[in-house]
Amino acid sequence: MRVHSLVLNNFTNDVRVHKEAVTLAAAGHDVTVVALWQQGLPLAESGHGYRVHRLRLRTRTWRGGRLAPLFKYLEFAYRVMRFAGQHPADVFHANDANTLPAAWLAMRRFRVALVYDAHELETGRNFGNSTLAGFYQRFWSLPERLLIRKADAVITVCESIADALVQLYSISRPTVVINCPEKREIVRSNRLREELRIPPDLRIVLYQGAVASGRGLEPFLDAVQDVSGVAAVVLGDGPLLQGLRERAQSGALERVFLPGKVPLSALADYTASADIGITTIQATCRSYYYALPNKLFEYIHAGLPVVGSDLPEIARVIRSFDVGEVVDPDDSGAIADALRRLLDDRRYREARANTRRAAEIYNWQHESAKLLALYAGLNA
Repeated sequence: MRVHSLVLNNFTNDVRVHKEAVTLAAAGHDVTVVALWQQGLPLAESGHGYRVHRLRLRTRTWRGGRLAPLFKYLEFAYRVMRFAGQHPADVFHANDANTLPAAWLAMRRFRVALVYDAHELETGRNFGNSTLAGFYQRFWSLPERLLIRKADAVITVCESIADALVQLYSISRPTVVINCPEKREIVRSNRLREELRIPPDLRIVLYQGAVASGRGLEPFLDAVQDVSGVAAVVLGDGPLLQGLRERAQSGALERVFLPGKVPLSALADYTASADIGITTIQATCRSYYYALPNKLFEYIHAGLPVVGSDLPEIARVIRSFDVGEVVDPDDSGAIADALRRLLDDRRYREARANTRRAAEIYNWQHESAKLLALYAGLNA
């Protein structure tokens, strides 16, 4: 089948969409990811068995005014339709609710199939404490509320969000395709210790991902101050990074290293040079409450015992395979206690051995089979 996978971004770092495109292409489907163009990126490229086509929007640079986003989206939908008229598809694969209207219009116009891939719980997104947060929350989920029942198939990223979508919209249960890494041999390295000059007597506790609110970074780094024998490394970029660097430089945070973002191609090597992984996302919204972050599985595949939030999906994975400790992500004392337990050699070896069993289940080879079965059903 000819598949157009729509994203409302530049498609430079969308790992899930990339893995799905590779999987479908390897199974014989003709796949094009339709994305947005920006200066410095090619309008068209190909690799890994699929193509990328970026749409040049004349309205992309418009600023100000409440109507600017509407005009931008209308142009996006128009250019999706125009591209589909020139390059026919059998399936439009809408990634996130913001691509659903364009995909639905194209589906109606060309009478083909529509797959909706819900990467988050749209009704539970975090819009902060803005006075318009309630409005944004209702508006952002509107495409999903109006169009999810029009899709021929729905995919999502975890069991809890699948349950929520059934309850919200009375639809058949979505297919759950967890965003796991590919199963492959990852060799331990010493990269973080060497590059950051971390003393050999300190165990490295790694956080990787966005350096932003709601990720539990402050309680984690406070916990590290109370646990001798560990160093914290934060790999990533975001709005909190500069403030954390200033605290570290002032001496308020000791044994904390904040190198920033590393290339995605090198991330697994960095991960494999840590000793413990941490994913203490906070339940600041329903979407975070149900989160099943990629980093959890990246730690597991690298053989790192994990300290994770006592939230439904994260705790389910950690407890099912006993790969680490579950904590209240807002409680720095509980995080410190969990780190101390994992510093015990016997407990550490046990949790590390269990990561190998977990990686046998939570891997893309296993999850991608469900994606292929769904597409086979579309063609039945």
